[in-house]
Amino acid sequence: MSSVPKNLTRERLLALIACLLITFCMGTIHAFSTLIQNIEIQTSVGRMASSFVYSIALVNVTLAVFFGHILYRKLSPNLLISLIAILPIVGLFFSSSQSWLGWVIGYGFLFGLSSGLGYGLSLFIVSSITDRDKLGYALGLVTASYAFGAVAFSMAYPFLFSYFGFKNGYIIGLVTLTLIVMIALFCYKVSKVNIKNELNGDNQIQSKNPKISQLWFGYFLGVFAGLMAIGHAVPLIISFGGSKLTAVSAITLMTLGSAIAGIYAGWLVDRYGCKRPLLVILIINCLALIGLSTITNIHLLLVLLVTIASLYGAVIAIYPTLVNHFVGSKLSAKIYGRVFTAWGVAGLISPSLAGWLFEKNNNYGTSILFALSLSFIAVLLISKIKYTVN
Repeated sequence: MSSVPKNLTRERLLALIACLLITFCMGTIHAFSTLIQNIEIQTSVGRMASSFVYSIALVNVTLAVFFGHILYRKLSPNLLISLIAILPIVGLFFSSSQSWLGWVIGYGFLFGLSSGLGYGLSLFIVSSITDRDKLGYALGLVTASYAFGAVAFSMAYPFLFSYFGFKNGYIIGLVTLTLIVMIALFCYKVSKVNIKNELNGDNQIQSKNPKISQLWFGYFLGVFAGLMAIGHAVPLIISFGGSKLTAVSAITLMTLGSAIAGIYAGWLVDRYGCKRPLLVILIINCLALIGLSTITNIHLLLVLLVTIASLYGAVIAIYPTLVNHFVGSKLSAKIYGRVFTAWGVAGLISPSLAGWLFEKNNNYGTSILFALSLSFIAVLLISKIKYTVN
């Protein structure tokens, strides 16, 4: 994918810090659970329509990652980081209209593109400057930072909304994120890391590897439950009789668990490979969903939601390294962009489907059982994957 000198420790550290700052900011898009009910009130729409804003955001995150390898070749990282900082601010002009369409464009489209571009670019840069024996841990840090952004703003948004109101609080939050991304741009410029994308003649053959479809479906099935739980955590807990304070605390713990699990999963991958940790994670996820479908105790509900969210964080941390092992570093950005579309499809279907089933049944039971069935299939699919590290 790229080549840079491996002995430039200071330069690589500054570039890594820049990437962690970017992914921290762009991960805040997953604090949407704290926005969903405010959007319903502001725009006078139902649960499914408000959930659709998040689904559109996830689709655009996916598109940005999918086409990212083209942008990485044609545009400099400095220009791309600047674009990442600007898009959410442009989106404010639309979401500030307080209309549902404004939120779809401003949050779903523009912030979604910025988030995906920031995430994909950070994975690309870190993959380019990291030695293979530390790759899992480094990419785990990137995905963890993405989750830590959701943690921080799951706490920050309720505070900002209570003191400044929903509209002004959201503006303050987004302006803060833009300033942090500009600091990241400064760090990357100072690092003077030079990344060049290199393609070889085997690209076309390798990019059509039939095992890529197995990775795609494994990813789709593996993240479905986590996306549902994160996107609907607040209303799910309230439907079980929990308070708003409990729900906000839970989403904070869920995203924190996702971040920590991402770091640990990256550490495991460097020592045991990708397949075994991934299988264990998916099996535990099935057990957690079985528990979620049967319990009625609010405290057990919180434990299981945190568990599911943490396992989701581990899955998304492992997958960039898994793809890198499959196709090699030179094709990693391109192929990961394709595989990542599975996450986007799950993001489009999962939150909206859960919202529709809730409106139809007035509970989340059917959604949980559906997610369980998909997670079980993911275990079977991943268990059949065979590969050698390229």
